[in-house]
Amino acid sequence: MYLSAILVCVLWSAVHAENSDDYELMYVNLDNEIDNGLHPTEDPTPCDCRSEHSEWDKLFIMLEDSQMREGMLLQATDDILRGELRRLREELGRLTHSPGRPCAPAAPAEARLARVLDQLLQESRDASRRLALLEGAKAQRPEEAGRALGAVLEELRQTRADLRAVQGWAARRWLPAGCETAILFPMRSKKIFGSVHPATPMTLESFSACIWVKATDVLNKTILFSYGTKRNPYEIQLYLSYQTIVLAVGGEENKLVADTVISLGRWTHLCSTWDSKKGRVFLWVNGELVATAVGIATDHIVPEGGILQIGQEKNGCCVSGGFDETLAFSGRLTGFNIWDHVLSNEEIIEVGGAESCHIRGNVVGWGVTEIQPHGGAQYIS
Repeated sequence: MYLSAILVCVLWSAVHAENSDDYELMYVNLDNEIDNGLHPTEDPTPCDCRSEHSEWDKLFIMLEDSQMREGMLLQATDDILRGELRRLREELGRLTHSPGRPCAPAAPAEARLARVLDQLLQESRDASRRLALLEGAKAQRPEEAGRALGAVLEELRQTRADLRAVQGWAARRWLPAGCETAILFPMRSKKIFGSVHPATPMTLESFSACIWVKATDVLNKTILFSYGTKRNPYEIQLYLSYQTIVLAVGGEENKLVADTVISLGRWTHLCSTWDSKKGRVFLWVNGELVATAVGIATDHIVPEGGILQIGQEKNGCCVSGGFDETLAFSGRLTGFNIWDHVLSNEEIIEVGGAESCHIRGNVVGWGVTEIQPHGGAQYIS
C-alpha cells in the first residue's frame, strides 16, 4: 500500500518537472525569435527599464539627429541639382551641334526647339530659385557645403546664359510661325522687289493685311507692301520709318501712324485692318494693338486693276530705269496674307501665333498666291 503511494508520487513529480521544462523552453523561444538556432546558456542580464535619459542626453541625441538630417538633405539637394545641370548641359550640347541641318522641315523643328528651349529655361529658373532659397541659409551650414552649393549655382547661371544665347541664335536664323519659305531682299536696290498676283480682284471695301518682317535696315520710308493704280498709286501702303509704322489707305494723306519701332534683325509680325464704313483703322505688332483711328478714307472703295508688290513702292517706278532705292526694303519677308474683311482680335492673335503659317488670306495667301521675286530677291528656306 505504501509502496504504491510512493510510486504514484514519484511519477507525478517527474511528469510535472517535464511539463515545466517544456514551458520554460517555449517561453524562451517565443521571447527570442531570432537566435540563429543557439539557445542561451545563461540568463540574460536584466535591464533597468525604469531608468530614463537625462535632459543633457536628450539634447545630444536631438543634435545628432538634426545634423544627420541636414547632411542627408544637403546630399539629396546636391544630387538633384547636379542631375538637372547634367541634363541641361546635354540638351545644350545637342542644340549647339545641330546648326548645320537643312531647314526644309523648319516648321516642326522650329516649334520643337522653341518648346525645348522654353522648357529648359523654365527648369533653369526653377533650379536657380531653389538654389537661392538654399543659399539664403548657407551661413548656417557647414562651410564646405556652402562652397559646393555656390559652385553649382554659378554653373546653373552660366547654363541659363548659354540657353538664352542659343534661343537668340535660333530666333535670328530660323523662320517664324512654322513658315517653310521666305523671300530674301539681300540689299536696298532700285531693281529688287516682288510682284504679287492675286487670284481674285482687289476690289475692297475693307481688308486685313498681315506680314512677318525681319528688316536689315530702315530709312525714312521703307516699303513693306504697296498697291496702286495708274490713277492713285497710294491705294494701300504699309511701310516703316525711323520711329514709326505707317498704314496709308486711299492716298498719302489718309494714314495711321504708330509710334513703334521694330527690332532690326528680329522677326516681327505686323497686321493692319481697315473698314470703309466708318474709316476705322487698326495696327497690330506681335499680337498687340499699337494704334487705331476713325475717319480714314471713309466710304472709299479700293479699285481693282492695280499693281501689288512687296519690298518697293509702285509709284517709285521708274527712276533711271528702275525703282527708287531709298524706298526699297532689305531683309526678309514671309507669311504675307490679305483678307477682304476685318479680322477679329482673336483672329489677329491666331495669325501671329507660333504655328500660324498654315492660315492663309482669301485674297492673297502665302504659299498659294503667286509671288515672283525680281532683281536679286529670292526664296529661301
